[in-house]
Amino acid sequence: MNAPDPVPPTRRQESSFLTFLIVAGSSLFFCSKGVIAKFAYAEGTDALTVLVLRMLFALPVFLITGIWSHRRSTSPLTPRLWAAMAGLGFFGYYLSSLVNFSGLQYISVGLERMVLYTYPTLVLVFSALSGRYRLRPSLLLVALTSYAGIVTAFFGEAHGRDENRSTLLLGMGLVFLSALTYAVFILFSGKVIAAVGSLRFTSIVVGFSCLFMLAHHGLTRPPGTLLHLPPRVYGCGVLLAVFGTVVPSFLLGSGLRRAGPQKFAIMGTVGPLGTLFLAWLVLGEQVNVLQAGGFLLSLGGGLAASLMKPTLSSR
Repeated sequence: MNAPDPVPPTRRQESSFLTFLIVAGSSLFFCSKGVIAKFAYAEGTDALTVLVLRMLFALPVFLITGIWSHRRSTSPLTPRLWAAMAGLGFFGYYLSSLVNFSGLQYISVGLERMVLYTYPTLVLVFSALSGRYRLRPSLLLVALTSYAGIVTAFFGEAHGRDENRSTLLLGMGLVFLSALTYAVFILFSGKVIAAVGSLRFTSIVVGFSCLFMLAHHGLTRPPGTLLHLPPRVYGCGVLLAVFGTVVPSFLLGSGLRRAGPQKFAIMGTVGPLGTLFLAWLVLGEQVNVLQAGGFLLSLGGGLAASLMKPTLSSR
């Protein structure tokens, strides 16, 4: 008589689907920040100002959760872990956000999302090049399906644009740099989360990012510049802090812990394509047949990845 399956298939599928919802939710919330930032830019502000307001309004939440989670944890934080989280904070929420928001000043939200979400493929490539993992053919097929969705939607969104080519390329280049740094963040976060816990990880990493952003602003802008902004800019800062930082950051930590960096990257591809519809609804950016087809491809790839067994096998 065969031994019973320790996890019933229905429960395993429910857990996989919940993981997909957590990862997709994180991605969709993060993607909404581009739409909110466009409203702030319309008031005459710039990327650094918007990012500093975002971090200032979000910082109290992360300080509270960081202190609370640290007191509850029994595992100590070694100097090596502190250094790792500082580095991840620099790459993930400081540098990646800075170049991303800077690029967003030159291109539309839809195009920015398409370029940024080349990062799942970069995560897979970096994983393979590290020599520690071997890509399974089924996962590669799922990744290609999701990436095909992004490419399809990219051409759909870029078709017929009449912006200055150099400006368009500058914006795309900045956002691609954001994709590179974010891929590094995702790839190296998994082990640190396993060591310190997702809540403590998120609180400390975002805390470091806030310090980096505040230091950048303090060194490059006159004192008091944040006190004389249009009211709508402050409102955008609050929205970015809550819906573009706090909520998706905690979902990200949980999703990375449940899915691992490679599957997280693939499942997260539903975010930018969902944002196309948000940009259409709020900003009036057009959604065409190619963009809709790309969304369906990416959604199918993300769902398939969420139901697969461990994505990478050790060599």
